Amino acid sequence: MGTTTGRAAPLAPDERRDALVSVFLQLAREHGRVPTTSEIARAGGVAEGTIFRAFPSKGALQADAVEAGFCPASARREFQAIDRSLPMRDRLVEFAAILQQRIRDVLDLMNALGLSQPPQVAPHHDCFEAGRHVRSRLGGECQPSHVELFDSVLDLVDADELTVTPHQLLHRIRLLTFSGSHPGIAQGELLTPEEVVDTILDGVRARPASLKTSRKTD
Repeated sequence: MGTTTGRAAPLAPDERRDALVSVFLQLAREHGRVPTTSEIARAGGVAEGTIFRAFPSKGALQADAVEAGFCPASARREFQAIDRSLPMRDRLVEFAAILQQRIRDVLDLMNALGLSQPPQVAPHHDCFEAGRHVRSRLGGECQPSHVELFDSVLDLVDADELTVTPHQLLHRIRLLTFSGSHPGIAQGELLTPEEVVDTILDGVRARPASLKTSRKTD
């Protein structure tokens, strides 16, 4: 992110907090560390004191940014926007591509924050409905976000073409996407979304020529 030279336009308090959270997350992912308040102010086009008028402390800003950065609602909205009229393979490739970007964003943020695993997050129903991250209310019950994620995208799968359930298929795509997108696990040989889906759907064993021919004419 380049240095901002002008001052940001006046914003309502919640909008200002959202803007500062976005700057925090972008800088953290770009630089692989927690940004300083002077870096946040410069990139956000505000005076450093503006940060402390929006948040009581840098720790409060970081806590808000962590909650927003790990919020699953934006990925859920992208999953819901996948064109269900596409062939199943194409739908699943889009699913894997969105999931892969989400995984990379989470890994980058974890690295910047020095986390060994992502924090447990609430389902963030309000965020999904609002179309943007909404700060959580106290007392919200946390649960693994991928459980509900699968329930909301089962219609990406044509069950009659499979020998496993739609949930099992999506679970396997999630596992392979994660391992194939993690630099440490993949040892530099990252998988594309197409490779993930084709490996799950078709495997990697060579097929007899007659079978290959019949598949092409189907």
